[in-house]
Parts: sequence; C-alpha cells; structure tokens
Amino acid sequence: MNERWLCAVSVAAVWTDPDAARLVDLPALNHPVQLEKWLGQLTFQDRLALSEEKRIQTQLLYGETVIVEDIVGDWAKVIACSQKSRKDSRGYPGWVPLVQLSMREQPRARQLVKVTAREAMLTERSGEPFLRVSFNTVFPSGLPQDKRLHVWTPHGWKLIRASAVEPVEEVAITNPLIVGKKFIGLPYLWGGVSSWGFDCSGFVYSMWKACGMILPRDACDQAEAGRSISLDQEDWQIGDLLFFREDEASSIHHVGIYAGYGRMLHAPSTGRCIEQIRLLGTEYAENVCSVRRVAE
Repeated sequence: MNERWLCAVSVAAVWTDPDAARLVDLPALNHPVQLEKWLGQLTFQDRLALSEEKRIQTQLLYGETVIVEDIVGDWAKVIACSQKSRKDSRGYPGWVPLVQLSMREQPRARQLVKVTAREAMLTERSGEPFLRVSFNTVFPSGLPQDKRLHVWTPHGWKLIRASAVEPVEEVAITNPLIVGKKFIGLPYLWGGVSSWGFDCSGFVYSMWKACGMILPRDACDQAEAGRSISLDQEDWQIGDLLFFREDEASSIHHVGIYAGYGRMLHAPSTGRCIEQIRLLGTEYAENVCSVRRVAE
C-alpha cells in the first residue's frame, strides 16, 4: 500500500503486533482513545509487561503522519515517519488499530504550530470541547479568532487557545531542561511520547523535539547522535545526554539529560515518575557508559 495516513486520536500506541494488545488494553484501542481509563486500570505488572513482553514500541500524537504498509483485519502495519529508527530507514515500525487512523490528506499550510502547554483542548467554533491533545502535537494553522486560533486536524478545522501553541519555526528554547522540568512527577510509561507518560528515550526525544531538534526515538540510536564527550563529569554541559548500561557486555538501557551540578533529569522506570536526581551515590553514577552533546 505505502499510503500516508494520519493519527486520528489524541495519542495512539504503536504495538509490536496485533496480538500484543491484551483485554486490559481495550480502552487504548478505541476511537476516541480512553487514555485515563486505560492508564488508571493498569496494575504495576500490567505496565511492566508493556516493556518486558515487548508489547508497545512507541506512540503517535494526533495528526502525526504514518505510512500504512498493510491492513490486516482491524489493524494497520505502519511506519511512524517522524520517529527515526534503525529498525526502518523510513521511521519507526509497528501496528496501530485501523480505527485510530484517518485517510484524510493534510493541507499545505504556510505555518505550523506546536502545542507548548502540557495539554490543550481543541474546541468547535461554538466553543464546545472536542478533544484534549498532548504537548508537542503539531497542527497546520489558519486565522486567529479572538484569543483562539484555527488549526487543521484529521477531523477538520478546530480551534485552540492561542496561548497554548507557538509557531514551529519560532520555537526558540534551546535548553530541554526548561521544558522537561514541567513533567517532573509524571508517571513513567513504556513507549510513551506524550504528556500522559514518557519512557526514558521518549522523554529525551520529546524534550529535544520541543526545542526544534529531532533526535532518533530509541536510546541506542540517540547514543550515536551529536558528538562524544568524555566520561569525566567536569567536561559535561547542561543538556548533554547521559547513557547507561549494566556492564560492558550489555547494551544501552537508559538515557537522561544532564542538568548540571551532578544532577540528571530523566524518566526512570515503570512504577516511578520523572525526576531530577543527584547522580552521586546512585547506580546511575556507576553505569554511565557514554555522553553525547547534540547541541553546541
């Protein structure tokens, strides 16, 4: 097929295969997606299985473009075009429920806007709420209306609070920590790239995306971005990426953002929340294997 479609729900999980979704995941497969219900009913073991049983690969934000390679029953085999991965040169592969995608073509727009608020509500022209969307969601924009802005969505033109978005080309934040700190306390979610939850590399990917830089989606690929920096902490700068592995024989399993003064901002693991910690005396301090600088 190789057709370009759009994500038609606020956040869609990209599953490893159609059999990866469980009965407990049904709210995450609907249109509209029921994120709060899904996350609220997941036990710690349910959440842990998303990673340990390799059920979820990543997520899509509303309006994000995918290449649909094939349709099998109620599922679409897709490539997430904007998420770089060694798994496919075109983007990140996986499966999404067909009901969560739209065939509608995205119009050409002179300007794109990005949600800079943690969350934002799309409304109808009448002011009636339509859909809550995540930080980093991108829309083609139209004319302003009072304190709102027309934006194009997979469901047609909607309105969004103008103060919740910024033109993509005008995003001037160069320090991902400024963005990332507003998510401290948000529970970790394997595969997450939205304000409903991030995993470690999804957090790094999303914070740098908010600053106008597109990094690869996974930590192992992010560890090849930018340039290598010494493991001597005196050489580290705020915003450097810190990578971790358990021993020399193992692969990279974690990434965080250096916050200066021996601290790191990161999404740690299932059952924990995004946090800023001091590295000294932690297991992380002993397992730093690589430092990369992706911005000068």
